[in-house]
Amino acid sequence: MRTGRPIIMKFRTRVVVLVVVIFVISAVCFISEPWLGPLDEELSADYLDLSEDESDVEEARAAVAPEVSENREDFFRFPFGVFNESSRQKRIEQFIGRYDVDWNFEPLPGTDLWKIASSWVTPEQIHGEYVPELGAVLSAMSSGPIIKADVMTKGSQLKLLLFLRGGQGVLFKPKWYDRDYIVEGKPYDGHDRHNGEIVAFHFNRLLGFNRVPLTIGRVVDLENEILPVATEQLKATFFKNGSNTCFYGKCLYCKDMSTGVCANGTRMEGAVILGLPPRFMFIKYRHPWGRTYREGHTARWEHGDENYCTDVQKLSLFGSGRLLLDIIDACVFDYIVGNADRHHFEMFLNETDSILIMFDNGKSFGNPFQDEESILAPLKQCRRIRYSTVHRLRLLRHGVLSKVLGDVLSRDPLAPLLTSPHFHAMDRRLEYTVRLIEEYAEADPDVLVEVPVS
Repeated sequence: MRTGRPIIMKFRTRVVVLVVVIFVISAVCFISEPWLGPLDEELSADYLDLSEDESDVEEARAAVAPEVSENREDFFRFPFGVFNESSRQKRIEQFIGRYDVDWNFEPLPGTDLWKIASSWVTPEQIHGEYVPELGAVLSAMSSGPIIKADVMTKGSQLKLLLFLRGGQGVLFKPKWYDRDYIVEGKPYDGHDRHNGEIVAFHFNRLLGFNRVPLTIGRVVDLENEILPVATEQLKATFFKNGSNTCFYGKCLYCKDMSTGVCANGTRMEGAVILGLPPRFMFIKYRHPWGRTYREGHTARWEHGDENYCTDVQKLSLFGSGRLLLDIIDACVFDYIVGNADRHHFEMFLNETDSILIMFDNGKSFGNPFQDEESILAPLKQCRRIRYSTVHRLRLLRHGVLSKVLGDVLSRDPLAPLLTSPHFHAMDRRLEYTVRLIEEYAEADPDVLVEVPVS
């Protein structure tokens, strides 16, 4: 019996240690749908660049609004200015004057546009708000010679990694659907919509977020621009479907010819997304309001748990700083564009109070007749939002958004990018969101969080 007692003691000690470990893990991950820690130590390589510039350019940010009271108590108590058709038109002209891209800007000879775009990127923004070179950078993305083409294996959706003259890396997301195609089914079903990526970039500009990478439309000739500079692994995925050139690339859902995408002959349109500077690295987290994507399994937030937001804020990642408000900004943005697929988010690694970078907007504009209110769960459950965000939303009411955005998008190389039902859907969803926030704020003025704009 004496010889067995140490063994029993060791066993009991191990059991106690195991119970303590399980308890600690449970305490840390008590809102385990979804897990909120970083996925792993692997950094995102989806947005690469071969150029580098350490300089930062600070751009002045001016208010677009007409003169209104900045007193939060007055914000909902009094009308937001005298509003009629004349003032509406004036507001539209103000926005267009601010955000219409100057496609005629000519940079000085020898200007490195990639370095200029790189200099805009800081932990607080992806691009400047009012930068004269924007049109020149977008034009270079849309027409610059392609010097290398490769597969992009990360992610579930088909895309190419292209390098333009000067070494700038960009992503190319191909066209899958015609503009009037309606994606039926779940709000996150279907392939990425390349036009959605482009529209999301400009909508992000109108909201003053500046958190979406530069994006523009482009038509590429697969036979003459891609195949001559393609890597062997990309070439191996090319095939013909009648007279159309096709490829299926490499990704989670990219298997064989049955999952490929085809050009119209040899010409394929798509969205070109600018890579971010290599001086930055990124860390990826599961979104606390992400979906499970499993039939019969719902996340905790989907059960209407009134304590869920409070529990999220107990986690160090969300308890202080800007991240929770960025998530709420993003949910409003996603609801208006119809993107129910923001299951992860990325931030700058080792940067204090980094923005939530709004990558991957391709699941937007699937069905203009479906308003997926579950996207607004962070707003509805936390009942907090930046004053500056609401202020901008109110400026875009009464059809101002669709008029301004339609004008800004009209000069993209792939215009028209949206059908009328999608523009109407954006106006409708924006109006619903503002009214919802008004309802919350009338009951509790602290819903509006006054924080300085970065």
